[in-house]
Amino acid sequence: MKRPSPASMILGLCLTAMAGLLSYQQYQLIQLRSGVDSAAEKTSLEAILARLNRVDERLDAVDGQHLVSNEDFRSGQQALSNRIDAAQAFAKQASDAVENLAQTTASAGDLLVLKATVETLDGSVRTLQEKQAKAPPLIVPPPKRGAFPVKPKPKPKPKPIEPPPFSILGVEYRGGERFLSVAPPGSTQLSQIYLIRQGDAVAGTTWRLTDLDDRTAHFDVAGASRSVRIQP
Repeated sequence: MKRPSPASMILGLCLTAMAGLLSYQQYQLIQLRSGVDSAAEKTSLEAILARLNRVDERLDAVDGQHLVSNEDFRSGQQALSNRIDAAQAFAKQASDAVENLAQTTASAGDLLVLKATVETLDGSVRTLQEKQAKAPPLIVPPPKRGAFPVKPKPKPKPKPIEPPPFSILGVEYRGGERFLSVAPPGSTQLSQIYLIRQGDAVAGTTWRLTDLDDRTAHFDVAGASRSVRIQP
């Protein structure tokens, strides 16, 4: 059996070390995947893991080859460097995905706070609507018609004052006291004329003389005051 050359051994050790590094990075990505299964970046992480698996398979295939020449060693070293760069780019993508997930989680928390605020406002609006429903209805006056003028209601005519049920003939003085001379309505007979003083009532009526002067006689008629002008 041919003993491998030092260059082949160095390349094999480098490949083994890189395979271990990639396996460790793959393990970290698997841990990240278990923590972000519910996030939208799950598909991109699975794609990264699949590409890392393909890289690992290619490294295993290279490790199984017997590279003995310096030219093959340099080619393998360049290929390994390219794969390392690709692995670092994939790791950066995974880190960015984790940061995006953290931002998504924070946004979800903000959405929960916003939802609670909206529910509180909705409850306040419902309370106001209930109070508005219980309020008394607004009475709207009927529109005024400008084409037809509104006629004022006629004022009730005052009832005519009933004349006294007797005739007043004048004022007479007896012993310095003032008397009112009265007679039945339309009567001119002297026998039917009689005198009343203040406080007396006219016979056959509810008219009681309360005050008297030369021009007016004041009566109380069933609790109501009446004044009658005396004709000269």
